[in-house]
Amino acid sequence: MQDAAIDPIRLSVAICTHNRGRETERCLAALSPAPEGVETLVIDSGSAPREAELIRAAAARHGATHVRLPAPGLSEARNAALAAARGRWIAYLDDDATPARDWCAVLLRTVAADPELAATGGPILPQWQAQLPCWWPPSLRAVLTIIDQVRPSEPGVADIDPYGANIAFRRDVLIRFGGFPTCLGRRAGLMISNEETYIIRRLRRGGLKVRFTPDLVVHHEIDRSRLNPAWLVRRQYWSGVSEAVMLGALGEPRLARAARLALHALLLAPFGLWPPASTGQIGLRCKAAYARGFLRGALGEGHIVHPALP
Repeated sequence: MQDAAIDPIRLSVAICTHNRGRETERCLAALSPAPEGVETLVIDSGSAPREAELIRAAAARHGATHVRLPAPGLSEARNAALAAARGRWIAYLDDDATPARDWCAVLLRTVAADPELAATGGPILPQWQAQLPCWWPPSLRAVLTIIDQVRPSEPGVADIDPYGANIAFRRDVLIRFGGFPTCLGRRAGLMISNEETYIIRRLRRGGLKVRFTPDLVVHHEIDRSRLNPAWLVRRQYWSGVSEAVMLGALGEPRLARAARLALHALLLAPFGLWPPASTGQIGLRCKAAYARGFLRGALGEGHIVHPALP
């Protein structure tokens, strides 16, 4: 354990951003003033010059450490934050997430109360730019990075997997596990994800303690541009890709699942011809897209870095 007299930083809070100066400013403002023992870091992941200047200025206004990377890549940005952090714990917030006013206090209290804890996270409540459409399948709310239907008294709440918009790790543990895998995580033109899920699964598999903290709350802005059928189907395609790549990185079996999904993809192929803007048969179209994505992730991982594909 770190000696607080030698290193007073208990918590590093990292905001990884790309072309979101306004959102970064809002997130930093919600964290200010940071409690004693908390540092903030802003990692600019290859933003365009104008946005990069807004991000740099926001970091300076709020006393945050600013790191600029030359190219977009969420896992690379999170790993850069890990390298720059000084805290015993490192927390990650999405740039379009706004932490509750007591967020730092809750997190510090949570980790201080349980020395065996390796990772934690909490609810992600939506801030809608537009109302969620009635055709949106309830089972796919989570693809909008939402965890909002949690009752603290329910059994099993502590076992919910946190999402990357609101997640924290003991820094030495995350370093020991090699940080975030760069085969996963958003990058230019690709909606690949699951980088934090990969880490959580490795922690659980290693017998380390991961716990969901119901009062560790952030509010996540849901862009209206996502609330359409074309985005949802595309998102499900990349969910399939991400799941397959993650399973490969974890060394878990996936061929049997790929075979089942190949049959699904064949049977559901006609739904891939549906007009992108239509809400008709949206559930089946999402299943078809996920199946195609999983097959691509399982069979063609070496080509996933090329953004020309859907």
